[in-house]
Amino acid sequence: MSDHNEIDDILNEIKSKKESENKKDFEIKDKTDNSFSSFDFSEAEEPKLTSSGKSLNDDDTDDKPENNKKKIIIIAVVAILVIAIVAGIVFAVTKSKNKEPETTTTTTTTQTTTEVPVLILNPLTGESEYNENAVGKRPVAVVVENAYAARPQWGIDDSKNSPDIILEGEVEGGETRMLWFYADYTCVPDQIGPIRSARPPFIKFSELFDSIFIHWGQSSSRDNYVGADTVFKTDNVDHINQMTYSDKLGLFGRDKSRGVSSEHTGVLHGNKLEQAIENAKFRTDVNESSFTNLAFNEKDKTVSGDKCTAFAFTFSSNTKTRDWTYSEDDKMYHCTDYLTDVARKNLLVLYDTTEYVAKSNYKGSGKSEIYCNYKLAGGSGKLVSLGVITDITWSVQNGVLKVKDSNGNDVSLNPGKTWIGYGSSNKGGKDKNNTPVESTSAQN
Repeated sequence: MSDHNEIDDILNEIKSKKESENKKDFEIKDKTDNSFSSFDFSEAEEPKLTSSGKSLNDDDTDDKPENNKKKIIIIAVVAILVIAIVAGIVFAVTKSKNKEPETTTTTTTTQTTTEVPVLILNPLTGESEYNENAVGKRPVAVVVENAYAARPQWGIDDSKNSPDIILEGEVEGGETRMLWFYADYTCVPDQIGPIRSARPPFIKFSELFDSIFIHWGQSSSRDNYVGADTVFKTDNVDHINQMTYSDKLGLFGRDKSRGVSSEHTGVLHGNKLEQAIENAKFRTDVNESSFTNLAFNEKDKTVSGDKCTAFAFTFSSNTKTRDWTYSEDDKMYHCTDYLTDVARKNLLVLYDTTEYVAKSNYKGSGKSEIYCNYKLAGGSGKLVSLGVITDITWSVQNGVLKVKDSNGNDVSLNPGKTWIGYGSSNKGGKDKNNTPVESTSAQN
């Protein structure tokens, strides 16, 4: 018999005895300290059974005091066990109630995507901090003369807004003329010039950049010579000619402070140009299909080639030489031939096929004037930048300029402003590396 069943039998027996013996009392002294010290918690001895199945002690179990004591001890043990169980349950419940609720923390991983800022670059220089409002707008190309009396040209060395690109090439009489490109026509300096007349090769070159053309006069067609007047019409070029412009804005003017003849005094006031273009109702959004997108390195990069710290360029056998000297201090090429310091990051030489066309009775003088025409036929050239010179080739494809290296790869310029020397491949155009500046004429 298990302990549990024995206890049940004893309790049932006690209950039965109480019913049969109405007034029998069990006295249990409630002295916890003494009771627990005298309790015998050893396992009760199994009663000995007779052959008939009766316990040897059945007759006197209820009557003997020691049996009563044993029963009392068992009852006390049971009571203590019950109390301990109840106490344990109460403790567990209390602990559960007092326990702080567990906080389920949901860790949310926020994936932050860092967007690379889009740099707004000047399309003609590759430089940042460009006027956002000028993005996608047409540049302007302004004709500026280079006769000795016209130097230094107003605006050529402007500290904030010098021309983005200066194209210089031969016109007539051994003189060169320049075409100044500004990507943002709202930032042309307040005064640039002297402004001079248009020639067909300069108009054609401006069309490679979808430019609005600005000039003071133009060559006219006669005999075998096709002048600027004809090219403007046949090519449908947007242009502003001071000679025919109703100048209510004050776009053009004269600066006579140098005391030179009037042809060297005509100036353009750049702060009036935006309004003049608006009034003319020219298309201002660039036509990407006819715009030369020059390639630029993200950062300055030295091209492969030979070291070049001084560079001399002769446009043709009719002209004098333009000299440039490299400075390690600012990584720029400098030229003082313009009677001021003109600095450029890139020097780009383009050799083209030229022809010389005579026009009779020039300005009623009875004499002929010989004009230099460039064919835009493409050819060889040089790129000079960061103290190094390398060979290039160039061409015009679908109305845009393409510049390649000797392996046929696209050429990237270094971010900065560029001077383009437009030379004759068949009439003595040449360049020379490391030419000392002292070897050239003081007046070119």
